[in-house]
Amino acid sequence: MNIFKLLKLTSLILTTFFVLSCSKDIHFSGVSENSIINLSESYLSQEYTKDDITIILGTPLVTEKSGNLWIYRIEKAKGSATFKKTIYNKTLKLYFENNILRSIKEININ
Repeated sequence: MNIFKLLKLTSLILTTFFVLSCSKDIHFSGVSENSIINLSESYLSQEYTKDDITIILGTPLVTEKSGNLWIYRIEKAKGSATFKKTIYNKTLKLYFENNILRSIKEININ
């Protein structure tokens, strides 16, 4: 009977560790959401160059051959590394004309 109590206690401890390891952390990848909001609100009144955008958002994930289209990715997920649930997944397209930012398009992938 003692061995069954030990097995029960061991299984309870292992189950507790498993449940605690599945915490609801929020994971971000890609560009900062605040940087995108600030850029979207101010790009029409200010002329941002490609160098300015590189300083604000970093290097793009993909660039067009001509260099006039830059693509960034933003993802926000909730959960542990094993069990992630995507909250949003977006692509940000920046269009340049004569080295000046002219348009921002945000595309939801979900």
